[in-house]
Amino acid sequence: MRIKISSMDKRLEKKLSSLRERIRRLDSAVVAFSGGVDSSFLMRICREELGEKAVAVTALSDNYPRSELSVARRVAKIIGVKHVVFDPSKSAIDTRASRSANMIRNSNLYSSMKCVAMRMKLKHVLDGSHQDDADERGRSFLEARRAGVRSPLLESNLSKAEIRLLARELRLPNWDKPPSSSIKPGKAAKAGKDAEKRFEARAYLLALCPRACVRLRGKNAYIIAGKCGMVALARRITSIRKRLKSLGFSEVFLKPAE
Repeated sequence: MRIKISSMDKRLEKKLSSLRERIRRLDSAVVAFSGGVDSSFLMRICREELGEKAVAVTALSDNYPRSELSVARRVAKIIGVKHVVFDPSKSAIDTRASRSANMIRNSNLYSSMKCVAMRMKLKHVLDGSHQDDADERGRSFLEARRAGVRSPLLESNLSKAEIRLLARELRLPNWDKPPSSSIKPGKAAKAGKDAEKRFEARAYLLALCPRACVRLRGKNAYIIAGKCGMVALARRITSIRKRLKSLGFSEVFLKPAE
């Protein structure tokens, strides 16, 4: 089911319309799906525009924390999309080539993604690269372009901030999830567990009141809802606080929507 977003400016609405049109023209695709906000937002729009002809594909690697995989599985389930997980390192590759090890891994990943798409009879491979990535990712970004991987978010001139805003409007539970690349290796396990708890808390609250706006700030949870939502949540506030306390939140605040 396609969801429309009402509370956005004309410029952002135009970019979203452009994104939807680009994806519709693709007919079918696999999406490189990490479970982060970029790939989740792209996957949600692909699901709305392409239906079952859009599939989420998560590639395992040494740099991809296993705790992220559980989050990716949950997000895929919420979006209602088929989710495929594979390990590109098990694909054959000639390591005697003269390219760098990093480029070899990238080539292996992209070729593996294309093989997955071909086996599923899907036409395109998409990733969640956006405007801010073009300058930051350098060689790996160019390698993806050369391999024919499409980036609809970039093609629609969407920035990271705009993607987060749209993901929040679509009520994706991971809209404010920090990128895994920003987490230091020594803190990865703890960060992964914290991300899972925040994801679970947000999903739980949105299940109770789908139209609510949920904001998680440190140990505090803020739930902003309309009149009917406030009444329904107030009746269950004791159980809500108990559930969120088990997930590491000390305070729960109900605030009426303005």
